[in-house]
Amino acid sequence: MQYQFSEVINELKPSFIREILKLTVKPEIISFAGGLPDPSLFPHQSIKEASNAMFDRNDQGIFQYTTTEGHAGLREWIAKRFSETHNVEVSSEQVMIVSGSQQALDLFGKIYIDPQDAVVMEAPTYLGAIQAFRMYQPKFKEVELQEDGLDTDQFRSTMQEEDSKFFYGIPNFQNPTGLTYSTQKRQQVADILKETGKIMLEDDPYGALLFDEEDQSSPDTRPIYALAPENVVYMGSFSKVFVPGFRLGWVIAPKPVLAKMIIAKQAADLHTNSFVQELLYEFVTSHDLDAHIDLIRQTYATKKACMVEAINTYLGDEVELFPTSGGMFIWVRVPGVAIMDLLTIAIEKNVAFVPGEAFSLTGGYTDHMRLNFTSLEEDQIVEGVKRLKAALDAYRANQ
Repeated sequence: MQYQFSEVINELKPSFIREILKLTVKPEIISFAGGLPDPSLFPHQSIKEASNAMFDRNDQGIFQYTTTEGHAGLREWIAKRFSETHNVEVSSEQVMIVSGSQQALDLFGKIYIDPQDAVVMEAPTYLGAIQAFRMYQPKFKEVELQEDGLDTDQFRSTMQEEDSKFFYGIPNFQNPTGLTYSTQKRQQVADILKETGKIMLEDDPYGALLFDEEDQSSPDTRPIYALAPENVVYMGSFSKVFVPGFRLGWVIAPKPVLAKMIIAKQAADLHTNSFVQELLYEFVTSHDLDAHIDLIRQTYATKKACMVEAINTYLGDEVELFPTSGGMFIWVRVPGVAIMDLLTIAIEKNVAFVPGEAFSLTGGYTDHMRLNFTSLEEDQIVEGVKRLKAALDAYRANQ
């Protein structure tokens, strides 16, 4: 039987990260590859309490269909929290609950991308966004990242080009680099969006994971949405601050944009899982989410420090680390090394990572790798870095 698949799906390749994860299911492998939260921090008891309270209400509505926009109380909670946190006015009518922020990428692609439209992306950028947008056959344009965010001169000239449809960016603890836009760069991006009349899709799954909140040098994590609300669609996620298995995220958008995304979502899945929305709403209204986020931040800060110390101890001058003060990843350059070849040896040494070129639209970053520090214990992090050193030594011996 010859199956006649679409041209688009035939041209797409599986997610590089998901394919690597298949190789790392062996218990002996220490994996720095996935962007997985620490499972020991999942609030099991609090979720159980919220679940019991929800069932005790004996409300049959928790099992029923709901609106495409999502749970009214949860949307109101998100709008109020976002408005107060970021000093910008957002109403619940601007909020839609989605099945993880990955669905928001897909829905936005559906309503904005025609074949051969140009999508402007950071270089490097999140692999999942590349994969989602490729379904709609765009062209891609890259804008280089500097230490404090986008190269805004390049960004301005790129956005002024007629076929540039929108910009996708991750201003806070960017995936994969870990960098954060400066206050000045945020304002410049907002100004350029207004000048060109273009829109940004702002992805912010890591913004709450700031490790140095009390430090005067802590980076600005205020969303660009707050600076240009008519020109930005904001994506948030509960996966990194609650549990990823619920697959709950949200979008905040100008009402005309949200209206189109609602239509697209109706065609996709009618609505996000209503049961877990109800459970999450019970949790956030009866438990202290901020206290839970503080625990995550403190734990991840310690793990990041452990990884940085291990890299400095065992890899030292052989690598270049890119600084980050939050999020889940460390971006590492290994000068003169073909990272894909190093990965093959590393897996033989029972350690895994994601090669930099997985995050490139043009095959770049061939001497970079992304390391995740959140899902492992400190002794595993140290042992994994030792195995990276052994792999690097074996790589050099083979040259």
